[in-house]
Amino acid sequence: MGDRSAGGAGSDAEAGASEAWAEAVVAGLDGARAAERALADALRPAMSVKEENAQRRAEALRAAAMGLGAAGCASAAGVSERLLASWRAEGSVFDAALSTARSLAHVHGVVPDVAANPAVLRVALDAILRGVPFIEAGALVGVKRDTFYRLRRGNPHLGALFGAAQNLRRRSVSPGRKRKAELKGYRLVRLDASEPPRADPDA
Repeated sequence: MGDRSAGGAGSDAEAGASEAWAEAVVAGLDGARAAERALADALRPAMSVKEENAQRRAEALRAAAMGLGAAGCASAAGVSERLLASWRAEGSVFDAALSTARSLAHVHGVVPDVAANPAVLRVALDAILRGVPFIEAGALVGVKRDTFYRLRRGNPHLGALFGAAQNLRRRSVSPGRKRKAELKGYRLVRLDASEPPRADPDA
């Protein structure tokens, strides 16, 4: 009886430690996102849409090199799939670079495995922190609904991380505010004087 009680206490302690670890990891990810926003705000008077677009395209290319599809690349870049498609249609160099990045992943056998690739896992967690529902976050990284649920139940670390991300998101949203499932809207910044104004493709 004593052994069983000790075993149960040990399991509870392990679960508590896993939750605390996951909360710390997710808080770090959320803090990094906040720091990136703060840096952009600090440079706002001088930063133009050209620099912001370049940064977002770089994130999309990184995601493509991890084997992610259009939805995952757009999510990693913090833009809509529609805007990503517009960038590809309007820029042959970027389109070729994105295709090459995905080919690179294929050649080296890199698959967007959320259970084995930290970069892919981060895309899913960042999406949840932005308010994307759990299942839709799985779809962004190419995981089917049932598989995503099995991963959460079967992998204690993943389960703790997903739970921590959802909890942090819930705490960050005021009770009277409706939660939004779509990706955060693309925010334009000052245009360079040398660049003619152009309409936002998502408008």
